[in-house]
Amino acid sequence: MKALYSLSAAALVVAATPASAATVIVSNVAGAPTKTSWGTYPGENNAGSSAAVTGTVAYNGNGSLEMRGDRTRTQLGIQYTFGRTDLGALADVSSLTFDWRIAADSTNPYNADYTPALRLLILDGSTRKELIWEGAYNGTYGNTSRDTWYSTTADDKFYITGGNENDGKTVATWASQLTGARVLGMSVGVGSGLGKGYHAFADNVTLTTRAGSTTYNFDLKATGAVPEPGTWMMMMLGFGVVGAACRRRTRARVALG
Repeated sequence: MKALYSLSAAALVVAATPASAATVIVSNVAGAPTKTSWGTYPGENNAGSSAAVTGTVAYNGNGSLEMRGDRTRTQLGIQYTFGRTDLGALADVSSLTFDWRIAADSTNPYNADYTPALRLLILDGSTRKELIWEGAYNGTYGNTSRDTWYSTTADDKFYITGGNENDGKTVATWASQLTGARVLGMSVGVGSGLGKGYHAFADNVTLTTRAGSTTYNFDLKATGAVPEPGTWMMMMLGFGVVGAACRRRTRARVALG
């Protein structure tokens, strides 16, 4: 009975400790996006631009999202009426972050420190909107080195389509103000008019909600979701207790025989 009790307790330890964070490997963005997969919506990349998961610059694995050209959009979810997705309430979202890097050979007519953009696609009432992060409105101009990775934070500012770019707010602030808004998706890409010489990279797009966080790691090797280190520790502890209980139970049977 003691062995059985220990076995049950170990199972409870594992079951009571769900992963609060996960990493999903994204190895292909060529297809159409869905609610659960990244892709390219028809017509969103133009003027000969391209966006693909490549091994040109490996980051947290063996790849990253490489973007070239005038305008690119790589997204999860669909914001348009046809095929529109619903990822949940904006009120549940606390942050959207990512890592970005400007290539040494990148050129554009605007600013040498022009960054990729990160977007949270939302539906506010019946109006489709975007919450947009750009480096220009987060202090990156004049503070950026080429071929260097940078990470945004939950404190970074996003402006809303139709609003003033200089009046950005954190995603958490927008979530508290846009009552009833829904999240349709998210995207990473570059703006229009940059020309064919623009070249940048992005990785580790992380959406954090009340339920936890999911990081989308653009990599060449596809794997399943990865629990946080703390979750692994609890799982190993649980497995250790299970193993010990089974060994004790086996020894008991031998002694009784």
